[in-house]
Amino acid sequence: MKRGLLAGLALALMMATPAFAGPRHGRHGTAAWGSEGSEGGDDGSFSAATLNGTYIFEASGFVNDGSPGSAVMLGTLTFDGAGGVTGNLTMTAADGGQFSCANTFTVGGTYTLPAPISGPGLGTLVLPMTTGSLNFNLVVPSPEGQRAEAVESDTGIPVATFCTAPALNSIALKAHLTRVGGGD
Repeated sequence: MKRGLLAGLALALMMATPAFAGPRHGRHGTAAWGSEGSEGGDDGSFSAATLNGTYIFEASGFVNDGSPGSAVMLGTLTFDGAGGVTGNLTMTAADGGQFSCANTFTVGGTYTLPAPISGPGLGTLVLPMTTGSLNFNLVVPSPEGQRAEAVESDTGIPVATFCTAPALNSIALKAHLTRVGGGD
């Protein structure tokens, strides 16, 4: 009963949080993916090379380390264009207390964008933590790879520990990625 009430409260908070509400950029169109009316007008094919370079990673959502609370994550991720990712992330969470800590990884991060497909590019993103990893479903809306959206996809109790933060019972994050020096 208590768990269902907490899940309902988390869902209500997510729906009321601007980070979870609708598109960020407010642009709509009917052009086919990769057609001249889309963001770059190229052939519309996606692959691991679609994400290449450094991206700002902004995530918000909820964590539960014994008591539920909100969480934000900010940092940079560098994609190598071949399925590897490195990064520097800081997470801050607040529930009964508050914690903030950083996590840097130079190996072990991965991503996929199946190729060749015509958009949007749907894939995965795995970010290694101090122990374990956080897993995300990834959407890249244009083959230019200027931005991407991600939603944390772990189910059950996460196996990840973020630096010295308390062990998490659950986590739900939605993230926006924007290429540094280009795009939106």
